[in-house]
Amino acid sequence: MLMAFHIPEILAKESKNYILSIRLLPDGLSFSGYNPNIRGSFFFTEEKWQKALPYAEQLKEFYFENEFMTWNYKQIHIIQTDSKYTLVPLAFYLEKEQEKLFTFNCGQPEKGKILVDEVKEEQANLLYEMDNETFEFCSRSFTHPQFHHYMSSLLSLWKKQSQHNLFRRIYCLLSDTHIDLACYEQGRLLFANYYMVQSLNDMLYYILYVWKQHGWDAVHDQLYLSGDAAIVKELRTYLQTYLKQVDTIKVPAEVYLMGTDMLRAPIDLIALLLCE
Repeated sequence: MLMAFHIPEILAKESKNYILSIRLLPDGLSFSGYNPNIRGSFFFTEEKWQKALPYAEQLKEFYFENEFMTWNYKQIHIIQTDSKYTLVPLAFYLEKEQEKLFTFNCGQPEKGKILVDEVKEEQANLLYEMDNETFEFCSRSFTHPQFHHYMSSLLSLWKKQSQHNLFRRIYCLLSDTHIDLACYEQGRLLFANYYMVQSLNDMLYYILYVWKQHGWDAVHDQLYLSGDAAIVKELRTYLQTYLKQVDTIKVPAEVYLMGTDMLRAPIDLIALLLCE
């Protein structure tokens, strides 16, 4: 296991005043936190695992090798970043039917545990999956952890950003394995979905396909990109051949007053902190 974690020394004495976020990555985790009462206290660090072991086993090993994982914190967020998901309006949601709803929209669960993350602004629940052993371990090992899917906070952020805009917007989160798309018209969510991809051509196809299906204006309606910086830069160049308004997602400048590590934080984590 490569140990590259760097946490602030003050955390050992002040952990009970810190809000902690643990993002479960496909090949590791990120560990971040901040003290709401101290400006500039946000820190962010990441660990990648190389062993070919089940995720839960690697998480347990990391947990027991690092004392800071066992400290008491003011609040703990556990964020699932590698998972299928579907949005279900509250009017159609039944707790006892959540596995059927997930299976109908996403196929048979592969990780074992179906979790629910409420998206209050949309009056909907986001259903997603997590490895059952990982969920059980986190539930036992952390004090009252709150479980989230990475898209929940983004949907809330994007809704707020699009509310007072005259033109329609598509927000797109890019990675090397999949893209997430959400379409808005003055804060009203019109469409949200994810697509598995293998190339920039795949990404270009899905974005333009959704754009065409909704009959949007290539001159005035807007596309906002975020995610992997290298992919964003290259894809933006291609997209500007077809669409006039292509930009990257901007976050409020005051967010960076929380600490310089915010410059390295992924957009979904920034969204979660903004929505708290």
